[in-house]
Amino acid sequence: MKNTLNRFLYFSLGPVAGAFISFITVPITTYFVSPEEFGKASMFIMIQTFLTAYLYLGFDQAYTRDYHEYTDKKKLIQNAMLVPLLMATLLSIIVILFRQDLAVWIFQDKSMQLPIFLLCVSMFTLIFERFCLLSIRMEERAKLYSSLTLLIRVLILCVTILYILLGDRDFTVVIYGTLIGQIIGDLVVVLLCLPLLNIANFRLDKPLIRKMWIFGFPIFITLAIEAIFTISDRFIIGLRSTYTELGLYTAAFKIASLLKIVQMSFTSFWIPMAYRWHAGKKNIHYFQLASDGVAGGLSMLFMMLLIFKPVIMLVFTASYQGAISIFPFLCFVPILYTISETTALGIVFSRKTYLNIYVAIGTVITNILLAWYFVPIYGARGAALSMGIAYVIYYVLRSLLSNREWEGIRITRQLCTVGLLFLAALYNTFFDYYSIVFNMGILICIALLYVATFNTLKKLYRK
Repeated sequence: MKNTLNRFLYFSLGPVAGAFISFITVPITTYFVSPEEFGKASMFIMIQTFLTAYLYLGFDQAYTRDYHEYTDKKKLIQNAMLVPLLMATLLSIIVILFRQDLAVWIFQDKSMQLPIFLLCVSMFTLIFERFCLLSIRMEERAKLYSSLTLLIRVLILCVTILYILLGDRDFTVVIYGTLIGQIIGDLVVVLLCLPLLNIANFRLDKPLIRKMWIFGFPIFITLAIEAIFTISDRFIIGLRSTYTELGLYTAAFKIASLLKIVQMSFTSFWIPMAYRWHAGKKNIHYFQLASDGVAGGLSMLFMMLLIFKPVIMLVFTASYQGAISIFPFLCFVPILYTISETTALGIVFSRKTYLNIYVAIGTVITNILLAWYFVPIYGARGAALSMGIAYVIYYVLRSLLSNREWEGIRITRQLCTVGLLFLAALYNTFFDYYSIVFNMGILICIALLYVATFNTLKKLYRK
């Protein structure tokens, strides 16, 4: 148990420090960049996120699924990367051909084409980063994984500060800081993984690629749909509201990303361990304990975040104070995604990854319909409410479909917890009277729900 927790702590170091650096980047950029300019930058980053979802075609997930079944890791990773690199080439050609139209659409300036070219370069480097970090993660080399993820965040911050010192005060600060810092960090990762990437004696393994395609393609379809889900709220805000609201919404997501620290840390160490537990026929009791522990721990962290809202407000300038009432429902994204990673294991264990498509479709339809209705009324808060409801649907669907294919995780107590979190997020989004007292009451209720789970985990740690 202690070794498991130690690995989790080492996996957490990079994401925790990286998220902290990302978080302190927020007051730096929001101090110099207006909400409207920040909204323009977020539109570009949104497009990068959307294109990235189409790069891997599910081969990254197939790579992790087959990692322990192949002894020739070099052959496995190179065959897994081949199709994504071809996809990046195709997307880059399309983007470059329509670069002027993209520049006019995003920036209202057809001369702003350098970010478009950098975007194409970043697609290739992101593929190398993704597979190299997956390899390190599957080897459970937690310290190296954390160091590299931290390095990328540090470089993004450094490049952002450099552009500010050079005098830039518009959306280009965020765009160039993100893209150039990311590309430099990815090149460092590639240098460290050169033995795996050396294409000397490369052999194309068609049966292996076909096997990964069968496993990964449904995941690709799911992620492609989820990419629409990810950008639809921001797109609807830009269409049905203002760039100022979009800037506030993006800033609120930065606050929610504090909980994404735990998401990244936990999933980095959980997925390899869950596959190992499954291969070793570990008792379902341990999966249940891990799931409940994550649900209880994340829920309490969320309530602590709400209790300390006044402290978070100090980070932002006056023009960004509206982000404080937007972030509560956005926290549902990392919370429910992380919990569902423990309750949806039956889908990947059974290799029925196509079930995720149903989850994605249900979630996307919910989010788009609700956002289309709520955004004109409540602005960015309406988009956040839509996102929160959609992620509740996401968690429930993943869990129920998984339980059809596996012994399953009991989620009754977790559903009660989600109900309490929803009540807390609703109150903190639309009301502010006695919020600290209200939040403390919800925190106590959650603690009582999970006191037995935490005691069991404590006993296991002592053993």
